Amino acid sequence: MNDNKVDFAQVIAIGGGFMGFVIGSSFASGQEAMQYYTGHGLWGSIGVAVIALILYAWFNITIIEDGRKLQLEQTNKIFHFYLGKYLGTFTEWFTPIMLFMVYALMISASGSTFQEYYGINGNIGRILMIVASLGTVLLGLKRLVKIIGYISPFLLVGIMIISIIAIAKNPEGMRVANDVIKTVDINIMFKNWGISGLLYGAYTVTGVAPYLAGIGASTATSKKNAFYGGIFGGVSFIIAVLIMNFGLLANISNVYSLEIPSLYVADQISPIFGKIFSVMLILGIYTTAVPMMFTACNRVSDDESSNLFKIVAIVTAVIGFFGGQLSFSTMVGIIYPISGYVGLIIFAGMFYTKYIKKRSYDEFLDTIGKTARI
Repeated sequence: MNDNKVDFAQVIAIGGGFMGFVIGSSFASGQEAMQYYTGHGLWGSIGVAVIALILYAWFNITIIEDGRKLQLEQTNKIFHFYLGKYLGTFTEWFTPIMLFMVYALMISASGSTFQEYYGINGNIGRILMIVASLGTVLLGLKRLVKIIGYISPFLLVGIMIISIIAIAKNPEGMRVANDVIKTVDINIMFKNWGISGLLYGAYTVTGVAPYLAGIGASTATSKKNAFYGGIFGGVSFIIAVLIMNFGLLANISNVYSLEIPSLYVADQISPIFGKIFSVMLILGIYTTAVPMMFTACNRVSDDESSNLFKIVAIVTAVIGFFGGQLSFSTMVGIIYPISGYVGLIIFAGMFYTKYIKKRSYDEFLDTIGKTARI
């Protein structure tokens, strides 16, 4: 393989794989952008985007290339490469726990969508999502989830179109957004936009690191492809979030207190837009909930057909229902910062391993043994 030649199809596949993982219902709902970006106003949110963009590009490129070099079969061992035995083991176990919390977050999002848009009792939405996700995990319908998972690119394009139209319909809203923000109570993660940008990048790396290592091992065939694929995925996602943020800023006086602000924006453009987007959002919640639930259960039992796996799945569903009783915005405000603080530990480990210790791949592979390699 010519390491100097860039395979653009591979670059798109790498970047698209990353976006498919991170473009879920938290992004599509607008709540993620609202709490990390919009609450800081126009220029503050741009500052958040710049910091997050640098971090996304850096950790994408680094982890994908390390995954390509290490060729790990157990991709969660990437944490051991960056953090060593003890912190690596902690993070390896924290990740499925966090994914369970994200599953409960999806149950909450389903309840909020049914209640806020359809006017139906939120518990009905929660129960329907639990039944759908539990049934899928128990029956092992991976192919169905993979097919429906292609909804992510449509969510991305749909959100961008809706946001651009919202800005074009109400340019005055953008101009006065900073003044309006001073008069309303927006639930934001952090008061300082710099910290918000730092933690936005950090919370993402916690869950996505093993996935990126897998992309590097299975897809990237050269250092340049890993580099440009990482850049493409990170830049594209941050641009999409920033466009959504501008759409929310243009309508901030109406959306600041909503659980699912993007649905309001879509519905204001056209009721048809709203209805189509609500269905896409529910599918997005489903395609996020199922892999979160599966991964959390798989950490306890890797045999999908075993009774232990089924019991764990049922227990996860029950706990997820009760955990999902918290409001969607409240759960985003609790779960993501926790993940962000762990992400800062990962960032520190990555920086130390790559630039100070300069740990060699061969030395690490000798430490963990050949069983972790493909």
